[in-house]
Parts: sequence; C-alpha cells; structure tokens
Amino acid sequence: MALPEQILTSESSLNDLLRAYRQGQRDFSGINLQGLNLSRVNLTNAILVGANLSYTNLSGANLYEANLTEAKLDGAYLGSVILPDQETGRLVYGSVLVRTNLSRAILERASLVEANLSRTTLFQANLRQADLRQANLYRTNFNGADLTEAQLRGAKLCGVNLENAIIDILELSKANLDPETRQMVAERLSSGSWHS
Repeated sequence: MALPEQILTSESSLNDLLRAYRQGQRDFSGINLQGLNLSRVNLTNAILVGANLSYTNLSGANLYEANLTEAKLDGAYLGSVILPDQETGRLVYGSVLVRTNLSRAILERASLVEANLSRTTLFQANLRQADLRQANLYRTNFNGADLTEAQLRGAKLCGVNLENAIIDILELSKANLDPETRQMVAERLSSGSWHS
C-alpha cells in the first residue's frame, strides 16, 4: 500500500492506514494525517518522518519509539499521548522530535525527559508542568510558549528563542545555558520583561 502518498480525509482512509500498520507496515514518512482523530491509536515504532499531523487529535495514542523527525504537529492535541512507555505509561527517555513543528501543541504535564527537541518549534505551545529534565533543547523555538512550572533541571538550552515565553526563572537557572542564552536571560531580567 502506498499510503504515505495519500491524503487521508475519511474514516475509511484511516482504517486503511491502521490495516497497513497491522499488516506490518511501519514507514509512513510524509503521510498527511491533518485534522484526523487518532486518539487511542497504536502506532508503536511507526516512522512518521515529515508527516503532517497538524490539528490531529493524538490524545491517548501510543507512539512508543515512533520517529517524528521533521513531523508537523502545529495545533495537534497531544493530551496524555506523550509517547508512552509500554510498562510505565511515561514518555520513553530520549525520544527524538528533531526539527518537529509543535506550534500551539498541548503538551501540558508531558514527560519529555532526555528528549531530543533540537531545532524544534514550540511556538505558543502549552508546556505547563512539562518535565524537560536533561532534554536537548539546542536552538529550540519557545517563542510565546507557556512553560509555567516546567522542570528544566539539566536541560541543555543553547541558542534557544525564549521571546514572549512564560517561564519560571528559578527553574531556568537549573538548566545548562550557553553564554548567549544566559546573556539574553540576564538582559530580560534587568529590563523587567521577566521577573524572578
């Protein structure tokens, strides 16, 4: 089945995708799943490189060890999906979301421990109480993101964009900041645009 070339717009098309998955297909690179309801769908080990998951409902979906590199997830609802580990139900440590567009994604209370989010766009994403400990946040775009009560201990922030972000400065101080990011934080604190 050449599903990645198709635009899935109906329930029958979604059923075709799930049938192909059950038959052993795992590479769905470039597939367009925009706006579909994929809640509670099992796509363990799926290759979704460059997939369009914009405005898709992925709540409760099982994306264990899925590859979402360069996937487009702007506006996607990810409530409680968070790439669960089969045994613990928590995010698999070290998940790869490199260059993924997660603009406006809802990742509240997401467990993203040791995740690689380098060059990922999290524009206006909801990351309230997200666990980003030890995450690779190299050149990650947090413009307008809400990081209220997000855990950042040991996270690697290098060249990040924190413009208009809501962030706990005390928690940010626990992250590994490169000199450029540290300078930007100091400037924003001294200008009064952030409060400690």
